[in-house]
Amino acid sequence: MRRIIHLSDLHFGAEEPAIAEGLLKDIDQQAAQLLVVSGDLTQRARASQFADAERFLKHIELPRIVVPGNHDIPLYNAIARWLTPLDNYRRFIGVNVEPTFYDAELAVAGVNTARSNTWKDGRISPQQVERLRQFFVAQADAACKILVAHHPFIPPAKEPNAALVDGGPAALRVFEACGCHLILAGHLHVAYSGDVRPHHVEVKRSILVIQAGTAISHRRRDEPNAYNVLTVDGATLTLEVRTWNGRTFVGTPPQRFVQTAEGWNKSGT
Repeated sequence: MRRIIHLSDLHFGAEEPAIAEGLLKDIDQQAAQLLVVSGDLTQRARASQFADAERFLKHIELPRIVVPGNHDIPLYNAIARWLTPLDNYRRFIGVNVEPTFYDAELAVAGVNTARSNTWKDGRISPQQVERLRQFFVAQADAACKILVAHHPFIPPAKEPNAALVDGGPAALRVFEACGCHLILAGHLHVAYSGDVRPHHVEVKRSILVIQAGTAISHRRRDEPNAYNVLTVDGATLTLEVRTWNGRTFVGTPPQRFVQTAEGWNKSGT
């Protein structure tokens, strides 16, 4: 059994300190084995904001998979945006912007979908897809193969026309073939989950997508600050969305998903 903390859209520079402190306290109680952060660690990719994000992450003593988001590329500094877009990210967060992790149960791969040539939308390239294919094929025995990205592959129910990652449909066909089970992402500041198949009819095998809301920023979209706790136990995945109630993070009723021959089946807990 593995427990995973899934954070997204921290937006240091637009964070609420009391919520950040409460989040660290709550994570300490979760007995997790892995931290995943699916992008937008900063609001404007400034060195001071990345330094704050670095200090925050150092309080979470777990192996981690962290990927950049579109806000982690400078917006107003045109020279840095085009020539050295992720220099501050690499300096403070990690040299590798597409890290991987694997153990006896999990195979987790990060992908950088942020691009300098677009303000907020994301893209996954054929070269990135091939790298991910090779990783997942090499980890053939993993009970759960997980992709971590910033930009979403499926939209939320309340925003069905939300922009999705460019290159997503072609990537999903490859992920289907190499056995990817789960995609963790963020960007929209909305917590939701679902199967890729209703949105990508060309994909026949079930791939579950779990999106995280904004963990600690004031950039809420009519939703509370939130993060995800995932428990992977063989073919069973339990998702608990923990939300800020103004004083502390509290758990919402968990959702349970089971891998079957027909794909992910959502059941009661």
